[in-house]
Amino acid sequence: MTGPVPESPQDLAAAYALGALPDDEARRFEAYLASSPEAQREVAEYREAAALLALAGSDAVPPAGLRERVLARLGERPGPAPRESPARHSTAPIRTSAPRGGGIPWLALAACVLLAVGLGAALLSARSRLASVETELAAREQALAQTRQQLTEREATLDAILEPGVQLVQLTASGDPDPGMQLFWNRQRNRAIVHGYRLKPVPAGQAYQLWFIKDGKPVPSVTFRPESDGHAKVEEVPVPAGGSISAAAVTIEPDSGSTQPTSPIVMVGALPKS
Repeated sequence: MTGPVPESPQDLAAAYALGALPDDEARRFEAYLASSPEAQREVAEYREAAALLALAGSDAVPPAGLRERVLARLGERPGPAPRESPARHSTAPIRTSAPRGGGIPWLALAACVLLAVGLGAALLSARSRLASVETELAAREQALAQTRQQLTEREATLDAILEPGVQLVQLTASGDPDPGMQLFWNRQRNRAIVHGYRLKPVPAGQAYQLWFIKDGKPVPSVTFRPESDGHAKVEEVPVPAGGSISAAAVTIEPDSGSTQPTSPIVMVGALPKS
């Protein structure tokens, strides 16, 4: 029985491009490659096709005309020779002609596709993980920026509270020790910081309003609503100048505030005399 016909150098282009040739065959092919522009072009196209498939998965487009040229070459290959019918009682061996190896380029390209699809899937998975990590990092950076902002604001508030001449006034609710309010009065700047805690929620459209009692009469000041945890803070609150400020009080008023109290006092505290 005769052995298969060896591959022609052109048939080895795909296998060589994928690094699938043994060393001795690769050296022989390289000697042929140096003198064959057509083989050089085919090797380059196979490598380009593999790279495109690896980078773009199923969206990759092989170089124009590559498939047609390979199919044309396969069409030029003769198929298997028909078997010779042996004569009756003949002992001569049956001779067959093995097909020339036109399947190698497409087998190699199929291996290339499988490898490239695997690489493309791995690349897409890596990109997805990278996008997820970037999103998580962005969220953490945003949370860190918010924390820094809060720390900066708290530090500024603490500095304002510790300034010379600042007096603390405690406003409390009659018969109810839960809600409370601290008023830090800077007499030099005639400004105050209001800090409420454990404040009860107020109905929609309403808010707490601060009043200064000046010469026995209420002077309207800021309005505010507590956070969900019952805290509230208002800075740079003007304190009425002139006259005698004897106390500070809080009522519940409309969001826009009132010129005169319209509800009972919920918290009150006496201000120290200057």
